[in-house]
Amino acid sequence: MTKPKLLTKEQVVSAINGWIVDNGFPPTVEELRRILKVGSTRTVLRYLAWLEKDGDIERWSGARGMKLRKGTNQSAETRAIPLVGEAPAGPLMLAEENREGWVQLPKQYVAPADAKYFLLRVRGDSMNEALVHGESIESGDLVVVRQQSTANSGEIVVPLVDGEATIKKLVAGPGYYVLRPESTNKQHVPIILHDDFRVQGVVTRVLKRGAFLLTE
Repeated sequence: MTKPKLLTKEQVVSAINGWIVDNGFPPTVEELRRILKVGSTRTVLRYLAWLEKDGDIERWSGARGMKLRKGTNQSAETRAIPLVGEAPAGPLMLAEENREGWVQLPKQYVAPADAKYFLLRVRGDSMNEALVHGESIESGDLVVVRQQSTANSGEIVVPLVDGEATIKKLVAGPGYYVLRPESTNKQHVPIILHDDFRVQGVVTRVLKRGAFLLTE
């Protein structure tokens, strides 16, 4: 009988990280078993117990009850960025206790080093014709957001409107602003506002599903 291959902690963490980048949420035990190409869920659970004991992940009840912690699997080429939720879906929770976990991204995606960034899952099709570095913003993608309270007209922003986060193009008019959708779905309409919204950040990159290779 062929002896099953032993995986390093870094390989398991990389697989979890890659799944989160590709899908916007953690894998189930069965999904992780398939990614890692191991024979049983019992083996996966042993790996997860190891990661939890060493402080690399947090776990709780539920099929997707895990998240990566900030210092997990860091390298000189990557930087840990918090995943804080989805938009449009409700209030944007940037406080540390509300973060869904951390994702390691290449440092060139989140430069300069002194800027703050966060990740959001995209829900809906209101910006599926907008392009960021040539990538459209589609439902299920992750967007990389540089945290800042101001933005230039024409930038794609994450504003809070009536306490809820959304993703729209900011267009400045004389004495007002327009949060404009860019979508194939014409049911989405521009939102005209004065100063009754707050910019939370500017979208700098889109992480498409399947863009990151997972550890085999």
